[in-house]
Amino acid sequence: MSGNAGFLRLGVIFPLVLLVVTTIYFAASFSIHAQFTPAGEMGPQHIPMLVSGLMYVALLIVLVQELRQPSGVAETDEGASLLRPALVVIATAAYIWLFRPLGYALSTALFVATLFVVFKFETRRPLFFALYVVGVVAVFYALFAVIFGVRLPTLIGDLI
Repeated sequence: MSGNAGFLRLGVIFPLVLLVVTTIYFAASFSIHAQFTPAGEMGPQHIPMLVSGLMYVALLIVLVQELRQPSGVAETDEGASLLRPALVVIATAAYIWLFRPLGYALSTALFVATLFVVFKFETRRPLFFALYVVGVVAVFYALFAVIFGVRLPTLIGDLI
């Protein structure tokens, strides 16, 4: 097997493609300007910059893990399957569709719980599963509603 065989697998190529896309996204964030944000203050361009930074860290971790894995290891049927990506796309579409009618809290909790189930995160410990779902919903609520002042939709008729 040649020395390049480790780099010619999907687990390495896909993160490298995402690195290029993230770099384009990061570069584009410099062209975002707010009309009323004074220089030096947090503005709309900082969110894409933050997301890009987090993406760089996550992709670096994925690449290091993938390159540490021996190149002769065959992908499992589960890893090669398109089921998980398809479920994520379906869950995201459902989240977008249910966001306004169900409101932020319920739709986001359902979306996060669905993603946790798809990726088998804490599914064997229901208490931790529920705490993580509530924690994710609360963190993003604090970020958008409290810090950025975005009015998030509530349950039908402003019940919640």
